[in-house]
Amino acid sequence: MKKILLSFICVVFALSAVAAPKKPKLDYVDATSLTHIGKLCETTNPYHRVEVANYPELNKAEARLLKMASGQMIVFETDSPEIWVDPEFGLYSLPSAMPLAAAMGFNLYIEKDGKLLWAASRGNNRKSIGEPICLIRNMERTMKKCVLYLPLYSELKDLKIGVAKGYTLRKADNPFRHTIAVFGSSFTHGSTASCAGQTWPAFLSRSTGLYLCSFGMSGNSKLQRVMGEILGKTKADAYICDAFSNPSIKTIGARINPFIQTVREHNPEAPIIFLRTIYREARNFDTKVEKREREREEYVEKLMFNDILKKYKNVYFVNVKNQTGLDHETSGDGIHPHSMGYQRWAQTIEKPVMKILKKHKIK
Repeated sequence: MKKILLSFICVVFALSAVAAPKKPKLDYVDATSLTHIGKLCETTNPYHRVEVANYPELNKAEARLLKMASGQMIVFETDSPEIWVDPEFGLYSLPSAMPLAAAMGFNLYIEKDGKLLWAASRGNNRKSIGEPICLIRNMERTMKKCVLYLPLYSELKDLKIGVAKGYTLRKADNPFRHTIAVFGSSFTHGSTASCAGQTWPAFLSRSTGLYLCSFGMSGNSKLQRVMGEILGKTKADAYICDAFSNPSIKTIGARINPFIQTVREHNPEAPIIFLRTIYREARNFDTKVEKREREREEYVEKLMFNDILKKYKNVYFVNVKNQTGLDHETSGDGIHPHSMGYQRWAQTIEKPVMKILKKHKIK
């Protein structure tokens, strides 16, 4: 009996050895040696969006958020049948209603017939954070232009991209044009998006071809003077501001003029486009939330049309209602939309935003 049992165990181990996948042979390169886009500030850590040490006015939460890689991309070409990433993480946050693959994962788009198509979205599970990740396998061995979106709610200390050994991995041109800084709340940062490349700035960038660089600051987009300074110093061609989603009426009234004036000190002419905040589904039945949201909308409309737009040159307000649709089916958590909601938001503001930008020869 013991001999039979021993023979059975040997057979099981032998079959396991045969079935075990071979460890792939890969060539890795530092992602910074490829085309790194989506940021407008020089930083010591290449994946931070702002050199926060230069701005002591930033509080701890603001500094932490600006170290996250949200909105950044690596652009490259490869003929490899598979693509891997090997990240080293620093700070990270895992919002409760958000997929781990978006908060700490990577989202690959590949150009096909002149259009960037979703190819893969993947991240580690909680037990394997920081281990190499295979994004995609079994691709044709032809040269492909790739755009890799970096994690939304994580700080990267290092990133390597791997391809099958012997295949090409090289820089590719930035597929987007002009330079537009986007300042905003967790909506702009990408909370509850399904993938890192499915925030509203990412959708708008791909549909228009414009180069939108995100300064999303989850919960902390409050028209801070220091953010006006940071944005102005980027010397962007234009600014789009999701500026009314986080602050109270009192804060908006106190800060909007200093914010605009600070941007203008560094960039006197570039258009500044403010966006109406989106409809939060939490107000459907919560009367307190409904009252607060309605009062803020009414205050912002009055402030912008009766004061700000008359006072400042090249300042605009895109007051599109129902940006995420009238069916009320896009909420991830009562506050943030999921990816379909972000796509609808991008679609509904595209026409008025593009009309404004064309006035400034940005098209």
